[in-house]
Amino acid sequence: MEIGLKNVLRPPVGHLAASDPRFLRVGLVGHSEGSLIGMLAAKQAKVDAFVSLAGSGRAAPALIRAQLDTKLPPNLKATSNQILDELVAGRTVTDVRKDLAALYRPSVQPYLISWFKYDPVREEVAALEVPVLIVQGTTDLQISVDDAKRLAAANKEAKLRLIDGMNHVLKHATVPAEQQAAYTDPSLPIKAQALQEITAFLITKIATATERPNIASQPTPEQGAAER
Repeated sequence: MEIGLKNVLRPPVGHLAASDPRFLRVGLVGHSEGSLIGMLAAKQAKVDAFVSLAGSGRAAPALIRAQLDTKLPPNLKATSNQILDELVAGRTVTDVRKDLAALYRPSVQPYLISWFKYDPVREEVAALEVPVLIVQGTTDLQISVDDAKRLAAANKEAKLRLIDGMNHVLKHATVPAEQQAAYTDPSLPIKAQALQEITAFLITKIATATERPNIASQPTPEQGAAER
């Protein structure tokens, strides 16, 4: 079965759309690529607040090009860009060299094609009509502070919180050794300031939100995905 972004959306949207009397208000949090998925889910199902953690402020092809720009030798970078161009155009690539297979193996290409259709700034975060919090670490090696600023600038309801010394996995990391440990040592805690910002935002915004309406009339995940 081919995996596309609409398949990834079904679980969160279905869960949010479920009528559960225990929860009158809902806050949604998305991290990294989950930030975009959270934005899409928040548009398809009723939520009262949204938090983006280390979410990209660029469409995926631009982000991937930037991340690989200094990591690949010129010939390999040229090949990577050619593959990206094909995927952006909606065409799969059958001949992928081994040293790029982790990124572009044929089995993942349908997902990449579906992911590349979305722009988190121009189309997604700008369309959210609920309070939005953008949280970004200053030592994130995958997503930049500029990404967070783009997201925040696109939505008048958005608040931006920059966490000094926090990396992509939300842990303290200011030197290479700390960066490596943050990704491999599960005992290292999430940055306390990030937790405080998220908690304070959700408590405030959910407490002031109105009760969730009857959402039987909300579009199903399949209907929402069909719009694409």
